[in-house]
Parts: sequence; structure tokens; C-alpha cells
Amino acid sequence: MSIKIKNNFNPRNVERKVKAAIGLYGQTAAKKMERDAKRNAPWQDRTGAARNSILGDFAWRNYNAVITLSGNMDYSVYLELAHEKKYAILKPTIDKFTPEVLRGYQRLVR
Repeated sequence: MSIKIKNNFNPRNVERKVKAAIGLYGQTAAKKMERDAKRNAPWQDRTGAARNSILGDFAWRNYNAVITLSGNMDYSVYLELAHEKKYAILKPTIDKFTPEVLRGYQRLVR
């Protein structure tokens, strides 16, 4: 008596599912960082434009999952770098969330 076992493993399906899970996680993490940066921006709003322009985003660049956090006003660079970085929020937020995001990615690919 012989038993035939059909191999249903398709590595492309696995890659597609892992990539989708990483993408969903990355987008969620980006929006979480965006909310935190908007909530904790250390400057006093005058128009609210700088705070409202903060954007967290996720994208694939080749095979790299990339989360970005940006301020999209022409003066955002000054908030980040001038006055001894007193009003910086983007880099501090990235630094705050990096360990959490990396741990989450590690859990996804195990």
C-alpha cells in the first residue's frame, strides 16, 4: 500500500501573505507615530498648520519596508533643527517608537 502526499506549499503565497502582514503592521505603526507626534508637538500653535501637516506613512522600497514621519510645511525643518531642537518632534517620535516597531516586525516574521 502506498500513500501519496501532494505538496501544496507555494512559496509565492507565503511571501505575499507575509508582505501583506508587514504592510498592514507598518501602516498601523506609521499612523500611531503620526498621532503621537501631533499630540506631543512641543510648540504653541498659531495656525495649527504645522501640527496638521505631520504625516506618518508606510511604503515598500524594493524589498525594504519603510515607515516615514514628516512635517510638511516649508518651515518644518526649522521646528526640527533650530533653537537647539527645542521644538523637534519628528526625530524624537521616531526614536521613541523604533524599538516597539522592530519588536513587532520580529514577531511577524518568526
